[in-house]
Amino acid sequence: MEPLLNRFPYIKEIFSVTAKKKKLIGKNGGVLAPSELFEHLLIKNHQQVPFVFGDNIDGYYEGYTHSFTLNKYHHKCGWILGGFASFIDKQINDKTRDISANIYPYGVTHYYDTDSCNPCNDTLMIFSGTTSQQRCVALVVESEQAAILSISPQLNISLTGSVANVFDNGVVYQLSKEQHRKGMPAFVALCADKSFICEEVAATFEYPELNQIASFNGQCIAPMLSSHSLETSMTVYITFADTEAEAIIMANAQLAQDGVTQHKQTVYDNLTQTYLWTSDLEYNCALMWTKAAGRVFVSTEYSNCIWAGLPWFKDCWGRDTFIALSGISLVNGFMDEAKKIIDCFAQWQVKDPDDRHYGRIPNRVSAFDQMIYNTTDGTPWMIRAMWDYLRYSGDIDYAKVIYPVVQTYIAGVEKHYLDDYGLMIHRDPDTWMDAKLAGVLPWSSRGDRANDIQALWYTSLQVAVKLAVLNGDSESKQHYQYLADTVKRHFLSLFWDASRSQLADCIKANNDRDMKVRPNQLMTLTVPYSNDFIDFKIGAAILSNTVSELLFPWGITSLSQYDPQFHPYHDNQNNYHKDAAYHNGTIWGWNAGFTITALTLYSYTDFAYSLTKNLTEQILYKGHRGTMSENVDAFLDKNSNITLSGTYAQAWSVSEFTRNGFQDYLGYQPDLIEGVITLSPSLPSTWDKVYARLEIGEGNCLVIGFTRGQTGEQCYEISLQHHVDLCIKLKLIAADKSKHLAVLTAKNKTMEIIFDPYTLNLSCNGVEIEMLEVQQSYQSEIGELVFAQPDLNITSQALQTTNWLQRQIEKYELVNVD
Repeated sequence: MEPLLNRFPYIKEIFSVTAKKKKLIGKNGGVLAPSELFEHLLIKNHQQVPFVFGDNIDGYYEGYTHSFTLNKYHHKCGWILGGFASFIDKQINDKTRDISANIYPYGVTHYYDTDSCNPCNDTLMIFSGTTSQQRCVALVVESEQAAILSISPQLNISLTGSVANVFDNGVVYQLSKEQHRKGMPAFVALCADKSFICEEVAATFEYPELNQIASFNGQCIAPMLSSHSLETSMTVYITFADTEAEAIIMANAQLAQDGVTQHKQTVYDNLTQTYLWTSDLEYNCALMWTKAAGRVFVSTEYSNCIWAGLPWFKDCWGRDTFIALSGISLVNGFMDEAKKIIDCFAQWQVKDPDDRHYGRIPNRVSAFDQMIYNTTDGTPWMIRAMWDYLRYSGDIDYAKVIYPVVQTYIAGVEKHYLDDYGLMIHRDPDTWMDAKLAGVLPWSSRGDRANDIQALWYTSLQVAVKLAVLNGDSESKQHYQYLADTVKRHFLSLFWDASRSQLADCIKANNDRDMKVRPNQLMTLTVPYSNDFIDFKIGAAILSNTVSELLFPWGITSLSQYDPQFHPYHDNQNNYHKDAAYHNGTIWGWNAGFTITALTLYSYTDFAYSLTKNLTEQILYKGHRGTMSENVDAFLDKNSNITLSGTYAQAWSVSEFTRNGFQDYLGYQPDLIEGVITLSPSLPSTWDKVYARLEIGEGNCLVIGFTRGQTGEQCYEISLQHHVDLCIKLKLIAADKSKHLAVLTAKNKTMEIIFDPYTLNLSCNGVEIEMLEVQQSYQSEIGELVFAQPDLNITSQALQTTNWLQRQIEKYELVNVD
């Protein structure tokens, strides 16, 4: 195979190709078939909107519908593929016209009506490299009537210095040494699933449309792949690799395995590994999209991790990873993935007892030799995720493997970060509210004991106690229990202001309470597993206070609008830097997650669902479609619209939406270590029907059906695919918002359960079952909840005085050096 160094005249080769075709395979039961599911999930657009997909290695593709030029497949470094143009009988399909563009979880399809009355479409797909570790893109063109079909990808490969080779099924390009950079694939192979002609064309001569309409760069190669005969469909595969041989092998593999069908099958299987489908079709669509969006962030760039956000948080952040792990991996049934991610960060734990970061995992990993450890909550979030993994998987052997990681963490806190009250101390900017002015001054000072940090510390100790029991370590169990009891005993006396019925956001080093109203206090209700960290009656006051002051219909603000430091808008403000507003008013998508958990904990399901429905609109109709942004402005714009800000896609935003669906609304809370599944459904009143399918260990699943009767009775059908000894604790909500428990034994048959929330009568397969009240109603304490609204009468110091907060902070010189 001789290289074609001098491509003048340009390459023109004919390739005879035989490619395999497969069929998509659906699932049994109530799970929608692939084609039906994908049609339910399409997001239709008639105007330009952004989207993003990931390759699960180190790259992502950000693009816009109705555009040739606003598209790039970003690798670890640089980009090679942009957009593409398709042709029917040498007539270009113009994406920029007023046409329909559908965004599917597997790709983006544009639909065209040609002058020859031959309706056609083209599709872009970015393949996942999770298993194969291969980077591949498929470009498809289809027409109703047979025609000569052509595709020309926009390749950022210079004509000068690049090398082209021909292999049996296509062409492979090598980037020039001047163009290639570390972290960028060096070779690109192209092939097609039909016999085709590949020719390099001059965008300004043979196909002027490539320049005039598609705006291709005339200084880059412009391969045109055309079907050799009349066809109704053609797929072009583009593979990216570090060596020529790898690129060719990958391209040939796509032909042999029907890469497009395999890609769609992978997407379908990922979406339906666990399954929740309700009578609210719009919600179903948003839930499925956040499941799909979560996959974008899973990468092997630094071993196994979850990126925090795109485009500028394309690193592995410890805190973000483990907040997101439940909603991206665990509730979706990806146990092996979750375990690998935990192992990855565990290996980076600081083991030196004299290091002030002893026991911590990294805050951020941007390269294997670039890790920073300036986070107080990353490790306890990992420990909580560890226990979630054990509960979901039942992997009791792993409890022995991971126990030393927890022990090391606790030893580090005891050595460096424990105060006289048993609470964990930390620096001002080391919580999730970590923005710093000029890298040293905290914009949102929360040292040295924040309320969410104490909840996480207590939860870590809870997990340590359980792991000590599983490992037969009775001495450590007693010690960890003592530490946990000490935290709990002192927490409320330090944080709770009974005269104001308000929880402090943090305790300062001098033991003064910081009474700023922030959403963090809700995590004291939702982070601990047993919900015993805060008395339920005090928790009711915390919920009522927080929601009534902070929760707008579109999200919960990071600071009360009545606080002098409140910033109503995040970015693009003349009066202050965006980081001044970052945690001082700006809404964070992930905070909606624990807010909804807290609301369903107290049975305020319909109110929680009102927030979920607003988030549904953000996911499907705002910003990058099918995902969630990092932030939202607290106040609406002048046209009463929300303004998205921060990264356009954020892992913990989408993961929390998914987690809420399975853990809070469906109420699925497994503990397979103990052989117990708790079902505590908080189903919105608008859900008349529900079907759910959940992975239970290896090769088994739990199937749940629900219908709501006309008089309000709730009918459940619960069955296991294979018999296994499990205790099912069914916790149901009465009409007065109290919660009641029935204990059932799972058997190899369907359990038909009827519950009347007014009379509290419950029957299973016709037999009356006694119920026990496990949580009283707190309606009288909480009352009717309503959303807060922006108070446009307040005088915002941030908007009145340039850099007002910055000047205030600089007075105190709260400098922290990493």
